Amino acid sequence: MERGGRYRTHDLDEPTSDLEKYAREVMNAMIREGIPPTPSNFDAWFDKLLDNKPVPFRKRILKLLELEDGDDDNQGILEQHLKEAFSNIKKFLQHINLLYKNLRHLETVVEKRSFEADAIADQSAMTNLLEAMKKDIRTMTSIIKKDASELKEIYTATTDLVQDVQEHAIYDDRYGVYKKNYLLRKMAQEEKLIKEFHHESTLMLVRTNEEVVSRLKSPKIQQLVLRTVARLLLKTSRRSDTIAHYEAGVFAILMKHTSLENARLAADRLKDLVSNTNFFVGDEEIMLDVDIGIARIDLDRSTEQTIVCALEALDIAKKVDESCGICPQDVEI
Repeated sequence: MERGGRYRTHDLDEPTSDLEKYAREVMNAMIREGIPPTPSNFDAWFDKLLDNKPVPFRKRILKLLELEDGDDDNQGILEQHLKEAFSNIKKFLQHINLLYKNLRHLETVVEKRSFEADAIADQSAMTNLLEAMKKDIRTMTSIIKKDASELKEIYTATTDLVQDVQEHAIYDDRYGVYKKNYLLRKMAQEEKLIKEFHHESTLMLVRTNEEVVSRLKSPKIQQLVLRTVARLLLKTSRRSDTIAHYEAGVFAILMKHTSLENARLAADRLKDLVSNTNFFVGDEEIMLDVDIGIARIDLDRSTEQTIVCALEALDIAKKVDESCGICPQDVEI
């Protein structure tokens, strides 16, 4: 700091830190390729060029970026807490419902004892007391019925709200990735960006190999394997990628500013990582394996058609001795 409390700055034409030099390199590369330097594009290219850097350099840069990523999971955590809160409300209402049933049972018991008391001769005082008690209980029951009706309405409204939250939630807490609805929204957004800026992006689908799944008889083990696959995808992906659970154990990665060739390289890295992952079911060791299918984000196809194309590539992956299958339409191109 200089005298007078002013901070000393260096010449903007002479970047000094690794991060500044790399940011300059990213910007220059975007300008050479004619990519508009929007924040979204810069973020994608920042990750894209980082893949080709030496491992020590990548680690230094990623360590710096970790300081900015502290709030990335807030959306998922918030949704998870919201679900838990509604779950507690549901349990609370269930207990109230049980209390109501117990009070109704109490009414039945009192009426039974009143009938028995009526059978006893010369018990006028007892009868009067029981009649008064029955009157009080009928009044209380009327109030409880009214409250129960209101509780039922609240319960129904809360249930509908929980369902609405689940349908609009973007985070799948089973696997720690996004949901299908968020993936579709991001794909539609990316299609608009491609139309405007003419860059390439790719969709990758990943599914656990059928031979591996067939050896897993326990649903709990199958779920554990899917969570493992999701963690591997998060580990190998770039920050600008969108990772989601599409459906039925199929995961999707929207890879912005990524050509088919670069997507192949990403599939190679994922395959290598998966091949070194194993787990035990009892005494049996099982090596994890996945099938990978990739397709271009093509403006001549709808979002749904691109997904279908990637699913076709996923089926092709089972038949070819390569790291991934390619959408037949994209192979022709």
